[in-house]
Amino acid sequence: MSLKAIALALIAAAASLPVLAADLPSRKGAPAAPAPALSTCTESEAIPTDAFGFTTGSDVADVGSFGPSLTYGGAFGTRGGSSNGHGLALQGSYGLFPCFEVGPYVLGNITSASTGGVSADSRAYGAGVEMKYKLLGRDMHGIGLTLVIDPSVNRTDPDGAGRFTTYNTGIRLFADKALIPNTLYAGLNLSQDLTWTGPSPYQRSSTFTVAGSLAWQVSDGLYLSGEVRHLRAHNELGFGKEAGYATFAGPGVFWQATKQLALSAAYNVQVSGKAKGQPGDLDLTNFSQHLVKVKLGYSF
Repeated sequence: MSLKAIALALIAAAASLPVLAADLPSRKGAPAAPAPALSTCTESEAIPTDAFGFTTGSDVADVGSFGPSLTYGGAFGTRGGSSNGHGLALQGSYGLFPCFEVGPYVLGNITSASTGGVSADSRAYGAGVEMKYKLLGRDMHGIGLTLVIDPSVNRTDPDGAGRFTTYNTGIRLFADKALIPNTLYAGLNLSQDLTWTGPSPYQRSSTFTVAGSLAWQVSDGLYLSGEVRHLRAHNELGFGKEAGYATFAGPGVFWQATKQLALSAAYNVQVSGKAKGQPGDLDLTNFSQHLVKVKLGYSF
């Protein structure tokens, strides 16, 4: 057989062999499922914002979710007489877009005070909108951090003093952290509340607050808390002209009664303080001695 015939026979034999490369084991494994994307706004472990008492947690509403709440606030105790204040606030909170919650509210309160046999009662009503934007998430950064802007306006009608309007703006930072997952949490708040009163009486004032709280989840949906808050009052919008200071401490409880319904309550008592130019170890001129908060919240 010629060399040409032999070469053609070898080519034909090779062409008739099956391709075996596909039967070889692949060196590449199956593509891995993509890791879940971390979000500043969504936490793997939620911490109820009201679990810390008067101190507030950093979580915000999910996009499209809505929840109304009704909050009672009581303030009692003054020097050389009596003072009782009762207020109600009705708020609706809505997740407008990722990391941003908007909460318009209406409020009203009545105050009954008596000093040296002279009574001074007043009534007030108003409205505002609380806006929250979450800056840091616990899953991504170890702590949750939320910026809050809270403008409001109030119309006050004290007996015998005429009506006047008060404009308020609160600038706040809410932070929290899980110290022991599903068990122990810490909350920290910083706030500066600015107040314009006028035209008569004409006044500018502010209150700076730093607050810390620990919340313990004793069972599923039930939290007990203890907090300390320090407040400083000023007779201007900045930090000059200090009018007095007070430190409060007290317990709180939060109960997630159902998936939608939550109840919380907190009590603070003034443990130390001083009003400028006033005797005594407490500031009962700018602040009350006892504070109470009870809140009913519902989510859809």
